[in-house]
Amino acid sequence: MAVNEASGTQLEELELFYEELRQANGHPLWVRDPNPPKVLPFLWKWSDYRPLLMKAMEVVPMEMANRRALFFANPGLKEQKSATSTLLANLQVIKPGEIAPTHRHSPSALRFVIEGKGAFTSVEGEKSYMEPGDFVTTPNWTWHDHGHEGEGPMIWLDGLDQPLVEKFEALFWEGYEDETYPLSKANGLSQRMYGAGSLRPTWVKYRDSGKPFIDYQRDSPMVNYKYAQARDTLFQLAKETEGSPFDGVTLEYVNPNTGAAAFATMACFAQLLGKGQHTKAHRHTGGTIYHVIEGRGHSVIGGTRFDWGDKDTFVVPSWSWHEHVSETDAVLFSYNDTPVVSKLGLFREEAYGGTGGQQAVTGTFSGKA
Repeated sequence: MAVNEASGTQLEELELFYEELRQANGHPLWVRDPNPPKVLPFLWKWSDYRPLLMKAMEVVPMEMANRRALFFANPGLKEQKSATSTLLANLQVIKPGEIAPTHRHSPSALRFVIEGKGAFTSVEGEKSYMEPGDFVTTPNWTWHDHGHEGEGPMIWLDGLDQPLVEKFEALFWEGYEDETYPLSKANGLSQRMYGAGSLRPTWVKYRDSGKPFIDYQRDSPMVNYKYAQARDTLFQLAKETEGSPFDGVTLEYVNPNTGAAAFATMACFAQLLGKGQHTKAHRHTGGTIYHVIEGRGHSVIGGTRFDWGDKDTFVVPSWSWHEHVSETDAVLFSYNDTPVVSKLGLFREEAYGGTGGQQAVTGTFSGKA
């Protein structure tokens, strides 16, 4: 007899039993949360967030914030302020003359520069100036600070694996004794040493950085992957190949020492969709956060159309059908948690089997959950 067919007496006995179990700090396997937290496909418009960042500069001093950043909060995750269940996506802004003081933490962090010039990130004694489109790494437990020596606001996207780290109860943070970390290397040195791709300096023993917890076989030693190089490579390749039927011409930012993902926990990509291109739909485990570097188009995620333009950010949940349509040449940056998913033996991928390999559009994203 099903529970909903049970007599009143049986239901009373069940409730008494469940209460006994709660008192013993237990829960029955067969009773599930009817509305569990679930990552939703969502899009955050740059046109909404840039004014909020300008307002934050006016009302939030750096001394209060340490990092003046606004989280993208996925509405499906209830109280968890993150873009996916394992990844953060934040917009950070810094004024001319400001310094975001030195600290380090167990989550790994990436910076993807959106607007401005003249700001820098310093990582473990290497200072690197940032320009729009640059992808900057901060492996876990590396000392880092940010400063702005130019004019106008400097804005970038932060991506962190902090929710994943928190699930392992391994979140640690430490502030440095001074506002900035001592510089010990030439500015932009790692980009010159490792940026040639297939060439690597022979005198560097990359397996051990010489510092506790920092492993340049696990995470990339490159501080800054310059956009000019990535963009040029994408457009050159597009003249010779169509790339993936699901993702167009896509390049992964890799650890130059190993060829693996730039971080042990996050894989990062630059993707070119040619004008008028419509990719086929597929799905895979591992949630992905996309940021539009340049261009205009839309993505169909689970049958819903998401229209995007310059500097917008959107999320494709794990195991969600998705495809992309470009109205202009469009370049996207993305990152996901597939390095962890793969290491745990949980990665799987599937091509859409519908007509033409593309989904029917059943709705359009309205900006609300």
